[in-house]
Amino acid sequence: MFLLILLCPLFAFCQEQQPNIVGTFSRPGIISTVSVKFNTDSTFEYESGWEHPVFFGGEQSFYEKGRWVLSGDTILLNPQLPKRIFVESDFFEEQTGSDTALILTFNHVKRHFDSAGKFVSADTVQIDRLDFAFNEWKKKKLTRVAYHRTTRCTFAGYIPKEVITGERTISGKRPPEILRSMFIGCYELQGTKEFLIKDPKSNHFTFNVYSNYYQDGMIRQRKYLIKNNNVIYTHQNTDGQFDKDNVWSGAANFRLERMKTNTSK
Repeated sequence: MFLLILLCPLFAFCQEQQPNIVGTFSRPGIISTVSVKFNTDSTFEYESGWEHPVFFGGEQSFYEKGRWVLSGDTILLNPQLPKRIFVESDFFEEQTGSDTALILTFNHVKRHFDSAGKFVSADTVQIDRLDFAFNEWKKKKLTRVAYHRTTRCTFAGYIPKEVITGERTISGKRPPEILRSMFIGCYELQGTKEFLIKDPKSNHFTFNVYSNYYQDGMIRQRKYLIKNNNVIYTHQNTDGQFDKDNVWSGAANFRLERMKTNTSK
């Protein structure tokens, strides 16, 4: 009986500590708000007018509904869906035409897969903005290929020489040095990658970056860390730790901030 009396308050304490994350958590985006709503039936609704949860750069509005589970202080979205590869790339080289000419082809291939993971269709479009350099990744050696000229503002950073085109293939004069590798960076690739050149005499290089879209869900086994009932961390680094600067707030936090603002007026 004495042991039972001791355990009852402990059980009640544990019950009180269980986070209650039912509700909507959101973060103001660059253009529109990004939000995730946790429903009482263990489903979630993720919505964004611009920022995609998987791909970098601008995408069309995104909405997805799935399932969530709670484990301690961690939320797991769509635990039932196996992990998939979202971004892939390849690089091809060949020798064709004049030895002094250089031909470069850059493709963004959007591939669509059904719920069984079977390939359905693909759309090939121009990469929005791509930087490349031969042999070494240095600012002075960069060339940018883009549909629109980069706007010169405080947030633009270093702007290399630009080739403005609506085509996926460009041509130019071959660099004088021996070509050992090609560095390519773009939002679609989600970073910069070096591709080795096997034949220095090659003068036509083709780079493909693939964005994979899965019909059964793009949010797969994604983890969120709970700080409290009104704050979650949504960006998990490759080492498993969560970025504490990436904070999404619940409705209660927004109400509190609004009250503070109104009181200060």
